[in-house]
Amino acid sequence: MASRAGRRKEPPSRSSFSPRIVFPRPTLPSDGKWRFPIWPEWDDADISAEKWDTGKAGKEKPVKGRISPEFDDPEGKIKLPAPLKVHSWKRPQEFLAKEVPVIVQNETSFDLVSANEHIFCCELMRWIVSEIYAVWRIYNENSLNSETPMLVWKPWEHIYGLCKATPEYVPLYNKFGKYALKLYWMGCWRKIIVDDTMPFNEEENLLLPATTCQNELWPMLLSKAIIKLANTSIHETGKREMEEFTVLQTLTGWIPEVIPLQPEYFDKVWGFLKEIVPEFKMPEKKAPELDITEDDTKPEETKDSELKNGVSSMKKADQKKVGKKKKGGEKEKSKVALQSPAKLAKAQGLQDETENSPPPTQPEMVAYAGCTPLHLLEEDIFLLTRMADSSEKMRQYGLSHIHSHPVLITRTRSCPLVAPPEPPPLPPWKLLRQKKQVVVTSEPQEPVVEKPEKYVEIASLFFKYKLNIIKIPTDTHFPQSALKKGFRSITRLTSVTETDESDSNGDMNQNRRHSNADYSQETTSMLQQNAEEHDNISLDAKQMSEIADTDMKSQTGAKSKDETASEDISVSKETWITFEDFCVCFQNLYVFHKPHTYAYNYEKTGFKSSGEEVFYYLLVDSLMPIEILVSFSALVRWYVTEDTKQECSTGVLRVEYFSWKSVTPGELVLKMHTSATKANVVKLPVGRHILLFRVTCPIGHHIHLCTMVPCVFGEEDAVIPALQKESSRFIEQATAILKAVGNVINNFSNKDELPKALKKLEVAHCPPGVHDTKTVKENVKVFNDAFWYLIEYILDKKDLYRYKFAFRSFTLDFKGISERDTVFSGSYSTSSFVDVTSSSIPSECSEEKSLSSWETRTPTSEEEAAALKIQAIWRGFYIRKILKSREPGTKENADVEETWKNLWTVIELNFEQYAIMLLREMFKRNRNSAEKFPCYGDEWCKMYFVDYAVSYADQPPNAWFLVFREIFIVPEDMLISTKVFTSIPSCRLHVLDNDTEEEMPLAFFKAQSHVYPKNKKGYTFVAEAHTGEQPVPGGKWRLRFISSQSALPFLARGAGNSSYSTQQFKEHYIPNNEFLLFRYFVKVTAPHTATLQVQTSNSDVFIKLQVLDNEKEITSVIGKGNAVIPVFNFWSNQPLLSSQLKKLHIIQSSRKKGLETEHLNKGSNHSSKDSKASSKTDLVQESKASSKTDLAQDSKASSKTDLAQEHALVLTDESLVSENFENNDGSPQKSHQYSIQALVLHDSWPLTESESLLVQELKELQKDEIKVKKIANIHHSTKRLKDKAFEKTEKEKSHKERASLESQPGDSKTPYWILRIVSEQKEADSLEVKKDTRQVDEIRAMKEAWESAEPGRAVKAFQERVRFINKYAVKDSEKPETADLTPSSGEAGKQAPQTAIDSRLKTQQKKWELIDLSPYTRKTMSESVLRNESVIQQQQISQEEKVNRFRQLRTLALEQRQKEENERILLKQNILEMYENLQASLDEARGRVYSIREAYRNQLLEAERRKEEELAAQEAALQAERKKKNAEKKKKR
Repeated sequence: MASRAGRRKEPPSRSSFSPRIVFPRPTLPSDGKWRFPIWPEWDDADISAEKWDTGKAGKEKPVKGRISPEFDDPEGKIKLPAPLKVHSWKRPQEFLAKEVPVIVQNETSFDLVSANEHIFCCELMRWIVSEIYAVWRIYNENSLNSETPMLVWKPWEHIYGLCKATPEYVPLYNKFGKYALKLYWMGCWRKIIVDDTMPFNEEENLLLPATTCQNELWPMLLSKAIIKLANTSIHETGKREMEEFTVLQTLTGWIPEVIPLQPEYFDKVWGFLKEIVPEFKMPEKKAPELDITEDDTKPEETKDSELKNGVSSMKKADQKKVGKKKKGGEKEKSKVALQSPAKLAKAQGLQDETENSPPPTQPEMVAYAGCTPLHLLEEDIFLLTRMADSSEKMRQYGLSHIHSHPVLITRTRSCPLVAPPEPPPLPPWKLLRQKKQVVVTSEPQEPVVEKPEKYVEIASLFFKYKLNIIKIPTDTHFPQSALKKGFRSITRLTSVTETDESDSNGDMNQNRRHSNADYSQETTSMLQQNAEEHDNISLDAKQMSEIADTDMKSQTGAKSKDETASEDISVSKETWITFEDFCVCFQNLYVFHKPHTYAYNYEKTGFKSSGEEVFYYLLVDSLMPIEILVSFSALVRWYVTEDTKQECSTGVLRVEYFSWKSVTPGELVLKMHTSATKANVVKLPVGRHILLFRVTCPIGHHIHLCTMVPCVFGEEDAVIPALQKESSRFIEQATAILKAVGNVINNFSNKDELPKALKKLEVAHCPPGVHDTKTVKENVKVFNDAFWYLIEYILDKKDLYRYKFAFRSFTLDFKGISERDTVFSGSYSTSSFVDVTSSSIPSECSEEKSLSSWETRTPTSEEEAAALKIQAIWRGFYIRKILKSREPGTKENADVEETWKNLWTVIELNFEQYAIMLLREMFKRNRNSAEKFPCYGDEWCKMYFVDYAVSYADQPPNAWFLVFREIFIVPEDMLISTKVFTSIPSCRLHVLDNDTEEEMPLAFFKAQSHVYPKNKKGYTFVAEAHTGEQPVPGGKWRLRFISSQSALPFLARGAGNSSYSTQQFKEHYIPNNEFLLFRYFVKVTAPHTATLQVQTSNSDVFIKLQVLDNEKEITSVIGKGNAVIPVFNFWSNQPLLSSQLKKLHIIQSSRKKGLETEHLNKGSNHSSKDSKASSKTDLVQESKASSKTDLAQDSKASSKTDLAQEHALVLTDESLVSENFENNDGSPQKSHQYSIQALVLHDSWPLTESESLLVQELKELQKDEIKVKKIANIHHSTKRLKDKAFEKTEKEKSHKERASLESQPGDSKTPYWILRIVSEQKEADSLEVKKDTRQVDEIRAMKEAWESAEPGRAVKAFQERVRFINKYAVKDSEKPETADLTPSSGEAGKQAPQTAIDSRLKTQQKKWELIDLSPYTRKTMSESVLRNESVIQQQQISQEEKVNRFRQLRTLALEQRQKEENERILLKQNILEMYENLQASLDEARGRVYSIREAYRNQLLEAERRKEEELAAQEAALQAERKKKNAEKKKKR
């Protein structure tokens, strides 16, 4: 996997770019997933060394058996789309017999339309031709219109043949037919080898694009290479031939983004197009008095029509890619238009950027639109309706919906093409008392809403292609209605003629009608010109006024006919289309981003045939909103020829928020499916973010990120170190607080500015939105404490008295300093008074000795009162002095100001570091207020980590082994995420709490998070591994701790251990009644830590592994086919010797020294990368948790404090360990007798028939071991000697059996189990494991006792058994020869066992008859009794008695049940009565309340009624008085 990150220049079309690092070519898989290696990256040196004559491409081997010297593409013939039927393949010498083939003949223009109409039925060919013209126009249109034409981009310069990669190269015709093409694919420019065989159909028509010059080969060769790339992504089952493949990307390397045009986002799309496409504007009217030439004046529209290179893309919600919009008021964006060739070349990245060139300010983009072709089998009725509307609109503008192709968007317009005529000037006298125009109509008039003008200019080669254009009517004036509106009147009155509403508006709509008419006339004229003749109109000519257009046309018409024809075919045809119709005609908007115009580019490429999911991480941190262009290219299948078919699939990219602290998946940000290349813009808010990129692709993938802000992109090891730094918002907040402190210091002697500075400081260190007085006071106290902590850190706790006074003067906080300063502590002890005096007035040694005597005695009440009085006087004096220091002009104020300026000089030397330390201390002291800061959201993305690595040796297949086992100390409660890095296929991590001796609930099989509380003995981390069917080579195993706190877990001992000793016990499984698998005794001479593992040959067996101490279970674990006890501590029965205690103390001291050195290394700026352990261990601790912002580690004071805490912690833990050792080992009262056993649960180990026979043999062998092999007349002394010899032979025999069993571990016919006990290599000698043989020994001792008491007992028993077998065994063939059953006493010990074994082996194969078991049945009575009537009667009587007793008991039970039921009914009635009484009392109380309320309500209503009556009476009186007055007035008149 290769990766490229950082700033990236767009490679030029020639060879002026620097060579890249070549991707490693993937090896061919054994399953034949692809036949050829991935196309290599482009290298000029490789092209210069290419052999063009023999067909050998670099390191490629020549094909054997080739007769002709012509080159044949080793990848086979290309596969053309289905509409193109290939009949034959020909070389240029065959179809150009009369002409000499050349690569390019006309280097100024070309025509790819006239000679290719027979292949335009293929969508792929139309897009290839259209996009070649689009790139030609984007790069070369300005240069062609200039006085000295200079082509910036030439399509044939992608072809190399018989030439070297030099800036002045010219591709030449190669008679051998071998060519190399340079195209962009999968993230870089690559070398594509093609031959010159061309496909033809049955009518002998060439099926590749060609120019009007028949002997030109460059379109065919370029199209062949493009089709090669397209075949890796085009699906045969898709509705389109193109799918997501874009030709423009292969030619330029620009990143394509497809934006669906949907109605709810049309406004955003229009705003986006206005930003990225040049906009047509009306020219400003020149002042008549100024005579300025056109050369000296640049019209305003040309300034606005320059290339816009700054655009941010819109992204619609729910992952719908619809338009992008940026805020207004940003920097001026340049647009693709009138620029000099040098400027354009530089803008397009076609010149080498110098190191001093400024970074790009805004990204550049190019846009074109495309429609979805009509599919004949489409079933979606809504989509068919939309396609019908689109087809109708496209025919109006001369386009065809059937022949879909891209149209380039060249300009936008929000104004009319021609300025409307100015209204005639009115004489001044008409401006006085203007008459309003009145329109007489019988219908209501609706206000006319004028829509804003929105037009888009599109350029296409296929205007009117196989289509009769529908002319748009130019007369937009509606004629007067010939009919009279309304009904005919019967009367003879003169009728009023009504005009149409279009005329009723008068001059108000005159301008709008003119603009629409002009637009229609312009459109019609342009379409007519396209039908006859199309001039090469430059972009600046089209942006000028109508007069400039006519001048340019006259200049163009003056040219010769040949030049005009060449320009006609080299320039696309343009037309204006309304934006509303544009959105109806086209369904997709293609936006191509130019990567070199982005400030930062990050790339990751990988080729794998496994299809496994690949993970990448992105860290981005910015103070502005973040926009990241994410491009994803997927290689889902390799090159497909016309004879091969492969299954189609898509690559998937998921982008989601991620954190190592959380187990749950984060919110999905983006999801893309593609088989080619797809891009989208991810918008993120301000702050720090971590994104996880999950890539699933069958063969290969490429991810390209473009952004204007710096990021960190890559694997986990590359991203996670950057998380230790503080976020940008945190640094901004911290620097703002410390700058506010500096502002207060600078204005400390300014009476007017000091209150303002203090207010700004309070606003800076208080979280936004906090207005509660209590919260503000708490936050001020937190700031004061953190500020004093910073002062102590800077001064290293030296000369603090002067700064204490300055600090109190700064904050007016008299209780904010440490408790050691007792000036304002309020205590009355004499010791505090001594501290005050000693801190303020220097005293001599004799006085200190006399004052120290006060500490040893209890003061009297008078002394206490005196001390309190002195303290009160001193306190008042000190406060007045502090308040005086705030007054400018005083000596105290000058001293405090000088003190602060001296401190500020030190702070400025490392300003950012001290600012971060101040804010971090505030966060530590008050978590609640810290959560209200905006920068606190970035704390979730701040992490520290540390790695511990250990090596392991080569392991055989199907093996279990221990990888890692260490104890880690957790210094404080913290959330820790644990992650394991290893190549072992199956590896599991166990974590045990040593205090509770319980395993943590999460096993950390994968990276998970868990809160680890601080404990005394730490946590043990154990890693076990299984190798599987393949052997595992030796390698490194790495454990990573990730946490938000810098104090990460550390090893309990200085260096780790990776050397382990494994004791393995392997035996056959023999079922028994106790379901016991095995049992072993364990004895240790010293405290011992071990790991226990049991494995069975049958993986479906449920087993329980137990550790017992004095037959009492200590710990156990249940597993299926495998059970592991990660850690168990065995205590010895012997006390620790003095030498062992001394050794323990030495280890403790060495651990203390190791911790000191480790802490000092952490505190230094250069963190230690590797800690060299002993030669036996390969443990490496990579301490990467140190950072520049972690000031507490760098400080001397905090380092000493932390070191003392760590020492205290270690001493406490080691003292506890030593106490446990001494108490458990040295106590004679408690003895340990450990045993390890395993049980088969649920009878889950059934045996097959062959396994049962083997188990039967093993049981017989065990019986033989128990048999007595001594005779009774042997002397006691000789018997002892023989017993020792017998034990020796037994041990040898058992070792041989174990060795033979271990030599065949894979035998599936033999059920077996394996017990492994893993210890450290240096402690292996202190462990002794012995099999439990107590039962066998007891049986053997019992039989020896019987034999000694009765000699010959064993032989007689054996003879009886043989007689019984011979009596009831079936003789199939013949009677076996019976041996002499009475051997001599001397031969009994030797012949009996052998005879027994032989006889058993013979009788096992015989069939058994039915045996009469009556002699072996157990009788209840000594004699049989006949069952007569008396016996039957007695049995009946006893039976009846039993029944009667049962009936009595039943009756009693029923009575008791009835009694209980009655009691329950009574209780229920009582409860119901109680609740009824409660309800009645409640209703009564409620009634009383209601009655009182009703009485009060009636009183209010009565008062209101009286009031209304009084008002009515007053009103009546007033009316009567008015009437009276009126009557009097009338009388007076």
